[in-house]
Amino acid sequence: MMHIKAQKVEARDTTGAGDSLIGALAFYLACYPDLPFSHMVQRSVNIATYTVTRQGVQSSYPCREELPENLFDTSPQTPDLS
Repeated sequence: MMHIKAQKVEARDTTGAGDSLIGALAFYLACYPDLPFSHMVQRSVNIATYTVTRQGVQSSYPCREELPENLFDTSPQTPDLS
């Protein structure tokens, strides 16, 4: 068990946040298998945090270009959204 902190944001719509988190985690498991699992989860939480700042479900899911590049860095550092 672990505790993963999320960045504090002003949420506009939380619908789909869980789907975003699980989708991002699946992405990291498939594309970044050498990252520590805790870092995959942290990055997924960061992406889900971003989605709650936007209205809608699918419209809140960001494209890769809308996210900080450090979320796709292959180093095991834990990035944030700032």
